[in-house]
Parts: sequence; C-alpha cells; structure tokens
Amino acid sequence: MRFSRHNLRRSSVLAVLLIASVSCGSTGSDGATTTAVSGTVAGIGNLPDQVSTTAVNSVSETSTPVESRPLTVGELSNGPRLLMIGDSIFAAVSRRYSNMACDRLVPLGWQVAVEAERGRFIDLGLRIVKKKLPQGFDAAVLFLGTNYGKKQDVYKEYLDKILDELAPRPVIILTATEYKPFIQEVNAVIEEEVKTRDNLWLVDWREISKTPGMLWKDGIHPVDAGNVLLMDSIIKVLGNAPGGAPGECLKVEFKDDAPLTNVPPIVTVVDTTVVDATSTSIVSVSTSTPTNTTVAVATTVPATTSAPTVPTTTGS
Repeated sequence: MRFSRHNLRRSSVLAVLLIASVSCGSTGSDGATTTAVSGTVAGIGNLPDQVSTTAVNSVSETSTPVESRPLTVGELSNGPRLLMIGDSIFAAVSRRYSNMACDRLVPLGWQVAVEAERGRFIDLGLRIVKKKLPQGFDAAVLFLGTNYGKKQDVYKEYLDKILDELAPRPVIILTATEYKPFIQEVNAVIEEEVKTRDNLWLVDWREISKTPGMLWKDGIHPVDAGNVLLMDSIIKVLGNAPGGAPGECLKVEFKDDAPLTNVPPIVTVVDTTVVDATSTSIVSVSTSTPTNTTVAVATTVPATTSAPTVPTTTGS
C-alpha cells in the first residue's frame, strides 16, 4: 500500500511538471505576439491598439521583435546616402527653399537628396525611386499622403510598389496630418505597412503635428517652427550616418512644383551647398526645439492654383 501511494505521488508530480513545461512553452510563443508593432519608436511612432491578446499570423506580422531593433536607422544602414521623398512638406525643407534638411542632416554625416515636389500624389514616389535608386542610396524617408485622391486601393498599390523598390533598405515613413477625415484612409494603409515590413520605422506626424503653433492656417503645412519639429522628429529616428565620412547636400532632379497658393511663404535658396560637412556631432536625445535654427520668410508666393490629376492607373 505504501509503494502504491509513493508511485501515485510520483506520477502526480510528473504530471504537474509536464503541464508546467507545456505552459511555459505556450507563454514564450504568445509573448512574441503581445509586443508593440515592430518598426515603431517610443514617443515618435506608436501605433494605436498595438497590443494584441490573440495569436498573430506570422505571415502578416513582422518577425523581428521590437526589443532587438536598432535604436536608429543609422545603426542599420549600409551607408550614408539618404533619399528623402515627398510633396510640398518636404519640398519646403529642400535646398531650393529653406534648405533645412541639409542644414540639419549633413553635419550628422548623411549625404542627402530631397526629391520632393509640391502638389503631387503618391505616384511621384514610384517615379522617384525608379530614377534615383540605381544611383545608389542606403536609406530613405518617405512622406507622401497629404495629397490624396480618395482612392485607398490606388494609394495602397502605389505605396506597396514604392516600398518593394526600397526594400531591404531601412525606411522612415511618416503619417499625414488628418486635416480631413478621409486622410484616415491614408494612415490606415501606412500603419498596415509598418506592421508587415521589418524595414519600416514610423514617425507619426499625424500626432506630432497636433503640437500647438506648428501648422499654418490651412492645418496642413508646417510653419518655420513646425519644420524644425518635423526635422527633430526625423533625426531622432534617423540618428548619425554610418561610416564617419563627411556629409553632403546632393543635387536633386525632381523640382517641378505644382503652382499652388495654399502654402506658407518660404524663402527661396540658391541651389548650392553651403553646409559645414566636417561635423561629427552625435545626435542629441532631446526633443526640444533648437534655438539656433532660423528660416527666412519669402516675399513671393505663386499666384495661380492648379489641382493635380488624381492617378487612376497603376503603371508609372
């Protein structure tokens, strides 16, 4: 009888250990599905409702755990050549206007080309990457969504093609200010891309641009202080360029701005590089607005308005 009770007790212990072992294995598997979406950055690009309590299909969800991601794009990039792709918001920081992108990024070692045109739709991005990527670029920043033709399937198809071309390069992608409810459709597509692509980093300009005093009266375009905040937000994710070589402000090819009047006045800068490329300063983690950055105000604004054609085809 004593032997039987001993065997029964031993069997019970083994059963408990077996259950505990299975439970631990299940917890480890589920734990990977309850973390925030890969590609986001705390305080800059957190997606809404990121935490899931249900299993996630490994095909549709990125496989790179958040905690293993580099802190900045510069830590992941294979080189210092950076392609910035956008519409009027990026055009405002390009070398032919305020030159703020080069002023801020060249001292960090980046060789920067800001290819952006005012009033353009998502199809511009595909034309840019097909033209520029063969020239050799290591990382990109993409901000195309403010000009939206209310065709979510067309926007998604173009964005998919652009991101396919850019992969596997690290890419920072920005959400758009939701100045109209339909821009939520744009941001929904962007959020889904971030969830499914390991090489994307999100800067949630939709939320950042809500900071009081950052946008012009149209609720879309940043004023001078808004452009500073925009660049600060990008720099926090971008970091220093790899390699330690001097940065450079590269000449651009896409400068065919649509004639718009609904843009804040900005200074026109001569298309030359006037930046000190010898600095190797480390990016500060501070998010405060620098006090030594100024942008002059232009005295001229385009006089006519022309509405760009909404892309209706998927070939470019």
